[in-house]
Amino acid sequence: MTQKCQFLLTQGLAPSTRRVYHSAQRRFVNFCRQDGRANVDGSIPPANEETLMRFASLLADNLNYSSIKVYLSAVRSLHIDHGLPDPLVNCLRLQRLLRGIKRVQGPVSPRRLPITVDLLQAIQRCLDLSTRDHLMLWAACCLGFFGFLRAGEFTVNSVFDPNTHMTVDDLQADSLVNPSCFKVHIKCSKTDPFRVGCDIYVGRGVGSVCPVTALGSYLSLRGSAPGPLFMFSDGRPLTRQQLSSSVQSILHGAGYSGSYSGHSFRIGAATTAAARGVPDHLIKTLGRWSSDAYQIYIRTPVSSIVSVSSQLVA
Repeated sequence: MTQKCQFLLTQGLAPSTRRVYHSAQRRFVNFCRQDGRANVDGSIPPANEETLMRFASLLADNLNYSSIKVYLSAVRSLHIDHGLPDPLVNCLRLQRLLRGIKRVQGPVSPRRLPITVDLLQAIQRCLDLSTRDHLMLWAACCLGFFGFLRAGEFTVNSVFDPNTHMTVDDLQADSLVNPSCFKVHIKCSKTDPFRVGCDIYVGRGVGSVCPVTALGSYLSLRGSAPGPLFMFSDGRPLTRQQLSSSVQSILHGAGYSGSYSGHSFRIGAATTAAARGVPDHLIKTLGRWSSDAYQIYIRTPVSSIVSVSSQLVA
């Protein structure tokens, strides 16, 4: 294979996907060698269904069903890279084994709950907005919610890179005095593999929950220094893990149980928009969904479901 072919083959997967797959592939190779399925020279022959079943069974001891499927996809990718047939084709016993793992493991961890306006207000009440770090966190929460953003779009989860991560230059107010909105440039996202980028707009909120006010106050303290948009006073960037743990800690301390993460802002925005009667096509536009996938984010309150009974006889 020519060097150019190898380069283009490598570019067929996103770097983040390759990193995830690399770990899984290394574990698969080690498994084959320990299980006596390697060639004499140490190389790994094409995997058959039995090998994949034994591998999946081993993984089931400490990985959930969804992670095991990712590992098997990584094995498939390894075969493709080496010009071998897809090992997952027509593996009916493997498919049944995976269903067995799913049934035995039972329900996965609690799904992430939406952060709605009420919970945003609870977060705000627990923060001291006179301190830079708290103001930074509040501005990030507001941008995540009102921008319908994925957590990875406004946090830093690897070495900071101004070409991919959000910076001060990616925010532009429509006016220097009393702005009514911010234009926010998103350089890349999981649905933008070619990093074309896009612009979103967030306008003023109502009352104390206002993204324009929160961002303006934070930027006045942060200044235009280079680095990630959201960073602590000591220069550390706000990571997805820090955002999730901070939000979870604040809400649990305020008496709200359940599982919350950085993605809860996007879920909450879609849920709130649907509850307030925002048209479906506009929700799709705000969240940059190309399909009806946004509907899985909308959490319908029990009260709304219960009220249908009376509506049926009204």
